[in-house]
Formats: sequence, structure tokens, C-alpha cells
Amino acid sequence: MNIEESFFSISWFFSAWVRLMEYHTRKKEVLDSARLGPRRLIISPPTDAGIPLLVQANAQGTTELLCFSDRNERKARNYSKKKRMDALTTQVKPFFKIPAADNTVSVVYANCFFDFCVDVDFNSIIQEIWRVLEPGGVLFAVYMAPPSGYRERGWEWTFARFRFLSHGCHPVTIVPHLIQGGMQILKDIPAVKLGFPIRYTVSEKPVHVV
Repeated sequence: MNIEESFFSISWFFSAWVRLMEYHTRKKEVLDSARLGPRRLIISPPTDAGIPLLVQANAQGTTELLCFSDRNERKARNYSKKKRMDALTTQVKPFFKIPAADNTVSVVYANCFFDFCVDVDFNSIIQEIWRVLEPGGVLFAVYMAPPSGYRERGWEWTFARFRFLSHGCHPVTIVPHLIQGGMQILKDIPAVKLGFPIRYTVSEKPVHVV
């Protein structure tokens, strides 16, 4: 299952999942990005319950949602209409290209994205995100992390055993790839909820690149 199919498959229940398990991390993103620039890009399943929060928090700027297929964009538009997100625009590009010029995006929110990428080169993804981020631009990432306790390992086993539940979601580690890609790590903290191993990572494209 590729990421486009995964995002489409989970779209019917994903808003409820985020509200139950990950809403606190979306609120952290709002607070941590409050003083950043106005052009913001979201990479997430099209019905992520955090999207309205991020759009509302950037009322004076522009917020775009990147979709990997026309059918996911239709899901996103329906969800946007339901939540009255008139300020949100959607962009469709095949995985993985961002429709933005170099150094033009202030913030990228990658929520439940990296952990849905299967057999993918994270370095090339981060290179593309780096390309569009302006100097001083920030990448926020929320994803399923490798487990450290027995409850977390239970989630990993369940997701690996019952693919109809996970739809491809799996634990990942992205910090080494971010560092290799030149990003500076600002935050990297666990955000476990009900034993689910969530990671909240914030990284910055340096203003002065060495």
C-alpha cells in the first residue's frame, strides 16, 4: 500500500483518531509556530482534525494542504467545506514533489506523514522540504516512533499484525535524516497517548547555511 492509498483508506476515521490520540501535538504546533512566517504547507491525511487548528492560527497568512492524488484532494475539499476552512487551499502533486519555489515556505507541518512512507528515501523527502523552506523556516513533524515500553510495543505488534488497522503506519526514526539534511533540531520529544508511541520533532533550516 502506497501513501496515497493509505491516506485515502484512513480518511473516514482519521479525524476521530487525531482527536483521541494526537490533538495535543497539533495544539503544540499552533503554539510553537505562532510567530513564524505567513506561508505554511501541511502534509497530512486529508481529514486530520488538526488542519482546522493550523488554518485558523494562520488567519493572516496562506495555508496549503499538499495532496498526492485527485481523490485525496476531493476528500480534503469536502472536509474543508464541512469545517468551514475557506482560507485553506489544496495542491495536488504526485509523491513526492512540493509545488513551491525555492526558499518560499515559512512552515511545513508533516503530520502522520513520515510514518506512512514505506520503502522511501527520507533523505530525498527532506531535501525537497529543505528546498522550499525559506532560511529560518521550520519543519514540524508528528509521527509514530519506535517503541520503548511494553504498551508501545503492543501498538507496534498490533499495527504490524493487523494491516487493516494501521493502513501502513509504522514506527520510524527521522532525526538522523534531518541532521544529515542540514536541519537543526529544535525539539524532539515523546508525546505518548494511551501507550501509543508518538514523537514530536521540530527542526529549522538555518538562516546562514555553512
